Amino acid sequence: MPKPKRPSLQQILEAYLQPHIHSLTGLLLLALLAFSVMQCAEWLQDPYRFPLRVVEVEGELRYQQRETLQQSLTPHIEGGFFSVDVAGVRNVVEGLPWVYQARVQRIWPDILSVTIEEQDPIAHWGEDGFLNRFGEPFVPGNTPELTGLPWLSGPAGHEKTVLGQYQSMAKTLATLGMQVARVELDERRAWHVELSNGVQLELGRTDTYRRLQRFVRAYTEVFAARLDELQRVDLRYSNGFSVDWRQASIGAKEDKG
Repeated sequence: MPKPKRPSLQQILEAYLQPHIHSLTGLLLLALLAFSVMQCAEWLQDPYRFPLRVVEVEGELRYQQRETLQQSLTPHIEGGFFSVDVAGVRNVVEGLPWVYQARVQRIWPDILSVTIEEQDPIAHWGEDGFLNRFGEPFVPGNTPELTGLPWLSGPAGHEKTVLGQYQSMAKTLATLGMQVARVELDERRAWHVELSNGVQLELGRTDTYRRLQRFVRAYTEVFAARLDELQRVDLRYSNGFSVDWRQASIGAKEDKG
């Protein structure tokens, strides 16, 4: 009986590949597609093919120096239109002390647009910082001469509380034609207020609104005629206050609260 003929190597490969021919074709096509995408991405990333020619900076800059902004941007915009790191540029711009937020976008074919919203200081915070309109503290590198802003201070983390108290007190005292110059929340959580004419109000730790209203009610009868002599009013009492005059001292008090 003759021995069966051994299949050739070609026959073995054909027998193995035949059931998988469609899968292998798909894998080959995927590999070719991936290679093409990589080549295309590398081609687009070449800064010499699509260079950035214009960097537009929009937004009103009152405090942020353009020279500092330009120096910060320059190292990060050397790439091309497709290769520039948009998120990185935004982070750099928002890292500048006077910038609140920034929007960075590409505009075809060669423009990088940077739109800046500056910090809007509405109060001093401590010695070197400011509060923006959201009650968020920031410390700029350069401090311009800003007049007319109140001076607020307090423990870290209490910025919004102090700002809210200042706004409430300023509204209350505006009915008397008086302005608040300083508000301090000390470490004991006691409130100290200084008016624009130098008069100091001690409000203590509790019932600050009620105590300030006591000052307002007594203003016309007790303080208005001698406002130039008024130095300090201590309102930390249950139903009264004590007064320090610049030339004399009188008191009207009950148990301190």
